[in-house]
Parts: sequence; C-alpha cells; structure tokens
Amino acid sequence: MEQAAPEISVVIPVFNEEPNLRELHARIVSVLGELGRSFEVVAVDDGSTDGSLALLRELRAGDPRLRIVCLARNFGQSPALYAGFAHVRGDIVAMLDADLQNPPEELPKLIAKIDEGYDFVSGWRQDRKDTFLRTIPSRMLNYFVKKTTRAQFHDVGCSIKAFRREVIDLMAKFTHRSRYLPVDVAWLGVRTAEVVVRHEPRGAGTSKYGLFKLFRTAFDLVTSVTAAPLQFFSLLGWVFAISGFGVGLRVAYWRYTRGDLNYMGTVTALMFLMFGVQLIATGLMCEYISRIYIEVQNRPYYIVKEVVE
Repeated sequence: MEQAAPEISVVIPVFNEEPNLRELHARIVSVLGELGRSFEVVAVDDGSTDGSLALLRELRAGDPRLRIVCLARNFGQSPALYAGFAHVRGDIVAMLDADLQNPPEELPKLIAKIDEGYDFVSGWRQDRKDTFLRTIPSRMLNYFVKKTTRAQFHDVGCSIKAFRREVIDLMAKFTHRSRYLPVDVAWLGVRTAEVVVRHEPRGAGTSKYGLFKLFRTAFDLVTSVTAAPLQFFSLLGWVFAISGFGVGLRVAYWRYTRGDLNYMGTVTALMFLMFGVQLIATGLMCEYISRIYIEVQNRPYYIVKEVVE
C-alpha cells in the first residue's frame, strides 16, 4: 500500500557534511514534529567522499521519513537541489543547507508565511556570521541582481527557502543549465516574501565556497541571467571611440600649431587601454557563446544513481 504524501518536504543538498548530519536530522525532526504536521526529509547526496552517505543510510534505518537521493557524482549544489525537488511529495517544500548556519528552527517562520498565501518565501540574513571576504561580495551581488533582474530580494544567497508545490512543479519544467533560484522564481511572477532568519557560524566541517568559487558563482549568475555585461562593454566601446577621436584631434591640433611634438606616449597608452577593453569584451562574448554550446548539448542536469526510500 502506498504511503500517504506528507504535508511538508525539506530538501537538503549534502556534500561532505558528515560532522553535521546527525545533529541536523535531530533538530529538523524536533522542530517539524512540534508543528503537528506530517513531513519528510529528502537528503540529496551530491557525490560525497566522506562518510556522509553511510551516515544518511544509518539515520534512514531509524527514521522512514528520511529519504535519500544519491547522485552519480558531484554535480554541484543547484543540480542537487533540483534532484531533490524532483522527488518531493509535500504540498510545501522547504530547502536548507546541511552546514547548520541557517538553523532548522527557522523553518516554521517560512512555513507560516506560505500558509498566509505566499508562493515563495526566502530567508534574509540581516546579521550574517560570515567573514568580511564573503559578506562584501555578497552585498555587491545582491545589489547587481536587484538592478538587473526581477529578483527584488535583500539576500538572494540565503539558502533557507520555502515554496508552494505548484512553484516547484513549474520550475521542474525549466531546461536551462545555469539556474539561480531567486531569479527563476521572480521570472515566474509568483507571490513572494522575505523573512528575517538567524545566521550562525559554521560549527563543523569546511565551507565548500572559497573566494574563487564565490567569484565564479557570481560570474555565472551575471552571465546567465542578463546581457547587461555585453551592453556595458558596448557603451564603453562608444565612450573610448569618442575619446580616442578627441585625443586624435588634440594631437593633430598641437602638431600643426606648435610644430612636430611627440605625443606617442599618450597615443600608445590609449591604444593599450582600448586593446585591453576589447580583449575583455571578446572574452565575455566567448563566455556567452560557450554557454550556448553547453545548452545545445542537452546533457542531463544531474544523474540519479539510487533512491533510498
């Protein structure tokens, strides 16, 4: 006999988070149990190389509400989330990282907001416990996303979110590979809200986002959701073209009014500057073209090796 679908599903992408999983599971079960509503936890093992999967199996043996989706290898956080979304059964779907920086005790706030009629609720970490090297780039990214997309959230990078099931079903129809949840949800035009949530320092394990990966993630976001960089360099090209023409007129004027003066240094500096801008713009266009190439290959976003349920 098929088991009745739960009211709430919690999706957790897991990659080498063995030190946090036992506490995470206990806290989720405790806080959702107090709501008096049926729930399930869908843990997506994203190719962990430590004992995360073995520990998840152990926890699953003692709690049938825990379901495990095992990916064939490490695909990344976003594919892992979408793999979890494809296997949820609840009417309300929440997502949470396994590092415990966003406490599971904050989940009822988001679920209550969904009950008010909102389709998507995002957490807002007003008092972040991250380092300076992470908070400053994050604020810059938040500002850029708000200016260039419909995602008008204060904290687009917060990993604790809740969705109505209908939103998850719509997002499952997306076929593009460069996915960014707040931007995709904003594109759908659903009713959204933000809730202030606590943020805590990482207690165990190591962060999977170093400075380079943060930069790469930000760059992927910028080049996947907007053509603003190309438009910026197009405008910059016009500025330099007009400036170069003005400098040329100035050099010609001084040559014919004051003799054969040497302005080669000025001209050379401007040439190097414009060549640099041109190379950057060319590299950016190549980035967009490479994304088109990846999209037309139509490879799976993720590959599920096993589902333990």
